[in-house]
Parts: sequence; structure tokens; C-alpha cells
Amino acid sequence: MAYQEGESLESWLNKATHPTNRQEDWEYIIGFCDQINKELEGPQIAVTLLVHKIHSPQEWEALQALTVLEACMKNCGRRFHKEVGKYRFLNELIKVVSPKYMGDSTPEKVKMKIVEMLYSWTVAFPNETKISEAYQTLKSQAAC
Repeated sequence: MAYQEGESLESWLNKATHPTNRQEDWEYIIGFCDQINKELEGPQIAVTLLVHKIHSPQEWEALQALTVLEACMKNCGRRFHKEVGKYRFLNELIKVVSPKYMGDSTPEKVKMKIVEMLYSWTVAFPNETKISEAYQTLKSQAAC
């Protein structure tokens, strides 16, 4: 797969999370991160696209989307962290894990990865208090 300049965020993400990928495609994962950083509305668009992929009924696609999300948290800076730290996004993660919403139909690996990521972000990004609140919500529901 060739690194393409000028591709849209959606195109990068579709390639990074394609269900037929045999392994994580870091060329496209980093390309997605780079594109987020180039675009004025990159973080807002990216989290919307990521939610759709994380909600995928295909376990592998959802897991790849979570890997992309983790890479974005490490490579896309404060603007991206602020978008992830909003209730609108965090509630989508909670829905995937919580038995009150999609939790009963979500694969265990996907739920575990989300919980692990939320916990690691509470430590790595203590100023994003809503992330900690989302983690505590899941803990109180015994979803983790």
C-alpha cells in the first residue's frame, strides 16, 4: 500500500481499519494522524469517523479503530485530546461497553480495550476530567 498525499480523513481511516487487513496497517494509521494535524477541523471530523468504526459489528474493524484512536491520542496533541474529552465522544465509548446500551452485543476484546484505554488516559491526561468520569461511570456499572 502506498502512502498517498491529499487523501481525506475518511479515506485514511477506511484503509487503516479495513476488515480485510491481516494486521494493523501503521502506514495508514500514522497517515490518519498526520492528516488530522493538517486539517483545521481534523480532530472534530476524526472523532466522528472513529465512533462509526468503533461501533462496527465486526470485531476486527472495531479493534483496529481503537488502535487508531490510541495512536491519535499519542500523536495528535491537545486539540485531539479535547475532542476525545467531550461527553459526546465519551458517551459513545460508554455505549459500546455498558450493558445498558450495546455492551451485551459487543465483543469482549473490544470492551476490554476501551476500558483499558480509558484507564490509561485518566493517568496520562489528568486535566481531561471527563475521561476520568467516563471511566468511573463504567466502573460503577460493573462494566469493567
